[in-house]
Amino acid sequence: MLDLFELQVFVLAAETENFSETARLLQISQPAVSGHIQSLEQRLNTQLFDRVGRHIRLNDAGAALVPSVRSLLRESQRVEEIVAARQGTLVGLVKLGCSTTAGKYILPQVMNRFFEQHPEVRIYCIVGQRGDSLQRLETNEVEIALSSLRIPRRTLEYRHFADDLITLIAPPGHPWARMGVIGLEDLAEHPVILRESTSGTTVTLNRELAQHDMSVEMLQSNLTLCNTESIVQAVIARIAPAFVSEVSARAAIAQGQAVEVRVEGLTLVQHLYMVRHTGFYASEAQSMFWDFLFAPENADLRSGLVRQG
Repeated sequence: MLDLFELQVFVLAAETENFSETARLLQISQPAVSGHIQSLEQRLNTQLFDRVGRHIRLNDAGAALVPSVRSLLRESQRVEEIVAARQGTLVGLVKLGCSTTAGKYILPQVMNRFFEQHPEVRIYCIVGQRGDSLQRLETNEVEIALSSLRIPRRTLEYRHFADDLITLIAPPGHPWARMGVIGLEDLAEHPVILRESTSGTTVTLNRELAQHDMSVEMLQSNLTLCNTESIVQAVIARIAPAFVSEVSARAAIAQGQAVEVRVEGLTLVQHLYMVRHTGFYASEAQSMFWDFLFAPENADLRSGLVRQG
């Protein structure tokens, strides 16, 4: 008979293709993860992963098994929920996807308050690149996503959740830092650090610059980084100024490691959406979490990215 925990280990290992990360998520040891996978492979009499040195890769047999295992785990979850509901307790697993720096900062606050009300619910959160979480929604790898990307899909429900302010920060002593306020024409005078072209920050910047017959290509840049926290650290290291999510730079600004610079005529706001797939079964825990996100009493969480005062 199949072991449900072994199946859960398998699905997580299939998603991460990393036994160490699977162990961290399940809070067990890496040898324990390897043992569960080997036990499942022996039970099924087939290899599910290809081992290449210290790395693993889901093979064709494993990939074919994933959808059925996910379905089986969802059914077992429903059984737990039915029993718990009769006892007045909300249980279950909510799988979240996050594709923005803003989500990394706001989701922990959201989850903390949700756990205060529903301590028996478990949350599994995957942080990836912009657009990754929407793809994961399509395959039911996650059930709710926080994304700045809005791709029209009949099966995806988008609901505005928060606004992420994007600001220009410069190293102390930089000419822009001494000025405090610069004009749009000044942006081409000094090199800046950029995010990759598909990032929400760059897309938002390009969209707003276009209103002034400008584009990101008109800015000087010899450094592109694909991580907001890395960009903030690069500014602190005095490499160059950069446009970043304001919430990610608050600590550096407060500590005097970076200076916020206002650009006259340029307001950068990135809209964030909570998204769910309407074509898949929604568990009681998932539905409760969605309702919790938009409850009037949690409005402060939705404004957590916007600078107060």
